[in-house]
Amino acid sequence: MNQPTLTSEAQQPPGPPGQLDMSALMAFMQRFVGDVSAAGVVVMCALGSRLGLFADLARSGPATAGELARRTGNHERYVREWALALASAAYLTRDAEGRYALPPGPAAALGDENGPFYMGDMAQLVPALSAVLDGVIEGFRTGSGLHPEEYPAELFETIWHKDANRLGKVLVPQWVVAVDGLTEQLTVGGRVAQVHCGDGRALILLAQAFPKLELVGYDPVEINVRRARAEAAAAGVADRIRFSTADPAEDLDGGLALVLAIDVLHEAPDPAALLRRIHDSLQSHGVFLLLATNGEDVPLAGAGPVSSMLYAISTLQHVPQGLAAGAADPAGLMGLPPALLHRLCEEAGFTTVEKLMEPSPFNTLYELRA
Repeated sequence: MNQPTLTSEAQQPPGPPGQLDMSALMAFMQRFVGDVSAAGVVVMCALGSRLGLFADLARSGPATAGELARRTGNHERYVREWALALASAAYLTRDAEGRYALPPGPAAALGDENGPFYMGDMAQLVPALSAVLDGVIEGFRTGSGLHPEEYPAELFETIWHKDANRLGKVLVPQWVVAVDGLTEQLTVGGRVAQVHCGDGRALILLAQAFPKLELVGYDPVEINVRRARAEAAAAGVADRIRFSTADPAEDLDGGLALVLAIDVLHEAPDPAALLRRIHDSLQSHGVFLLLATNGEDVPLAGAGPVSSMLYAISTLQHVPQGLAAGAADPAGLMGLPPALLHRLCEEAGFTTVEKLMEPSPFNTLYELRA
């Protein structure tokens, strides 16, 4: 089927055109239609992930809409429209008999939720963050923020799944071993803390890998702390991990062998104060492992799909939550670019700020020492 296109003849506004560049207008309108289409496709992907449609196609192979509905326990009419939407976007293929298939690339990215390339969690963020749009609009008008508890449970569940899928593959086998002497230090034992620990996945993994550690996790969100305690109990390490909603900028004490901040420093109401407290909490040979978002030293210097996505997430989540936490000017997801981050770390007293790796296009992992 030929795709419809916008034309200047069809869309010519009434009255004199003035200085309006109609070709530029048509190009933008065509792009905007594409962006709206992409937004719809992402929501379809969120449905496919949550309802098990992608997983079934990846596991059991091609199916008609009716077969896929029966295999997954969903309603055929909904499944048919969903499949047509994603076949139109070339995420699915459709043969002459009406059987839909998930090609190898989409299968790896969307069909295996425990695989190394899974991206379904990114799709889940869109409906979860859109649910607070009215609250964000109020924030635009009044400067008010949104507390984490005002976001839907699906947002936290998505983050928990993302962390479980990612951290098990990288925390101990890649990140810890990349720091000279850290594996040996943790094997001997010591005390470890994590700020904004979420559901505690990182600390649970460390407790399992290093039985002599004592660990504490801080998170301001009660639903995260409840989940972390339950997960630690299920893993059999609850006796060595304490979880707290206390502010780590005030509660962290000294003698720590390792402190973790995994893509969360920008969430602190006062990142500089938290960095100072972390610095002061480390023992003489202690390590601070910091995963930071790749912000831009010059705003829009790296303008493109990644930066626009991150700024959008920040607008809906990180700025509102920062304002609710009491920050006068929240950093936002992109607000700690490398130059500023290095300066804040040095001002906090860190003598070593070493880039270890870039685990993803979005993040950089740093090793810091006092």
